[in-house]
Amino acid sequence: MLALEELAVVSVFAGTPDADRLTTEALVLGQALDVSAEQLSGLLLTRGIYLGTVSRRSQAIAYFRESARLAAQTDNVVLGTALINLSDVLAVTDPAAAAEAARTAVGHLRRVGQRTNLGVAIMNLAEALVQLGDWDAADAEFALAVNSYGLADMEFLACQRGWLAALHGDAHSAETMLATLTDLHATEDPQDQSMVSVANAFTAAVRGQRETALNGARAALAHADVLSISSESLRWAWPLAARMAHELGDNAAVSDLIAMLDSHQPGHLAPMLRAERDLARARLADGTGDGQAAAAAFAAAIDGLRERSTPFHLAHGLLDQAEYLIRHADPAAASLAVEEARDIGRRLRCQPVADRADALERAQPRIRA
Repeated sequence: MLALEELAVVSVFAGTPDADRLTTEALVLGQALDVSAEQLSGLLLTRGIYLGTVSRRSQAIAYFRESARLAAQTDNVVLGTALINLSDVLAVTDPAAAAEAARTAVGHLRRVGQRTNLGVAIMNLAEALVQLGDWDAADAEFALAVNSYGLADMEFLACQRGWLAALHGDAHSAETMLATLTDLHATEDPQDQSMVSVANAFTAAVRGQRETALNGARAALAHADVLSISSESLRWAWPLAARMAHELGDNAAVSDLIAMLDSHQPGHLAPMLRAERDLARARLADGTGDGQAAAAAFAAAIDGLRERSTPFHLAHGLLDQAEYLIRHADPAAASLAVEEARDIGRRLRCQPVADRADALERAQPRIRA
């Protein structure tokens, strides 16, 4: 039993073709042998991790929840690990639930002193808070990790702090944090590679280095087959790549990026990716000269961003729509979109959104004249 269990774990993390079979066999045998609650929790956890890697998220969530329930009786380390994985999968569709699971994991892992998993739990918690638009709370969690929990040496936390600094528009702080990375630059782990690529890409975008940002986002997206298209870094990489390609006027690249998402089953795409794809299509429609189609596309895209994406992405979508409205002589509607985006930028303390809003507001009188 133990040998099969270890083989299943290795197969999952190595991504071998027999991971599905081995995780199933280990779980079936464990139940047949009536293994302990602690061991069964681990078997469920391994199976859940596999299911998450192949975008079978609802099943993965069920396995992680049962793993956590059993681990609560016996093992805080396994419990924390199950909750970490649960938060990661939930973040694709329900960031509020993901934040709750990650915060609970932090509490358990602090009690047992499991530093590495504690760092991962904090990272998951912060990312969920960023999705929810509570960037100050995410900043506070990173500060606690460094100043109170003694996790300043964890490079993946430094990388995520750099990414959040870039989202705020603070390129200098982002570059300072990313410059401390050594092991992450040398790693062959695709999850780490994509995380570094996304942080660097957002930093380049703040500096106005659009081609560098596009290339960095694409480098993260190159890991889609291994990580799944809806994994954390890729959920942020695709919208950035599409925006940078748009700003560069590279419609061919935008079309390629849309085709990338179109190649996946709808249920495998995170809601925020589907919303961003609609926005990218609206921007393309605007370029065709069909004003009526573009207006409808933008309206539908903004509705989708409100329902399925993050406040950050909604703000940029509103500003895209405002640009369209200004060009089509609807200053009143454009002003409403700009003001809503500005309010979001203030709440997030996101300077790039504020700067775009100010630039559009300055542009309106000249266009109306």
